[in-house]
Amino acid sequence: MRNTLITVGLVLLAAVVGMFIYFSGRGQNVQKESLPAVAATHAAAVPVPFMKIAQGARSTVTTRINYSITSADQLSKLWKMIDATSTPPVVDFKTQMVIAVFAGQKPTAGYAISVSKITDTESRMVSVMLASSEGACSTKKSTIAPYEVVVVPSTTLPFAHEDISTTVSCPK
Repeated sequence: MRNTLITVGLVLLAAVVGMFIYFSGRGQNVQKESLPAVAATHAAAVPVPFMKIAQGARSTVTTRINYSITSADQLSKLWKMIDATSTPPVVDFKTQMVIAVFAGQKPTAGYAISVSKITDTESRMVSVMLASSEGACSTKKSTIAPYEVVVVPSTTLPFAHEDISTTVSCPK
């Protein structure tokens, strides 16, 4: 019985000391010191160089969509989608790939799309700038379908994109 009382007393003493440390703030420094190590494990975004090879306002693509092109055959099909009159450029698909961004059709001038930046982290993030005019820009009723095509180094990372909307003045 005496041993039981001593054991219960030690457990109660340990609980009181633990609560004192917890509520007095002495245990908070351990958590604060471990936070930077967790934050340091996130990969920094690495800029990916890219080169524009085509841009225009009259594609056959009617919806907002992106494509990654990894072969000469796919590039040839893409070239037909943008109604290009020239032949597709030569791309070394062993080390490069092509990204095409399409804005879809809009019945207004001042509507455009472009790749603003590309970065690699856990995925290849393609930042796409979508520009629209502040108001009705022209009295002509012409439908446009803007696009841009860029060449980038190949990757095995999954792709992601972010659309960045902006407004522009009507073209003169």
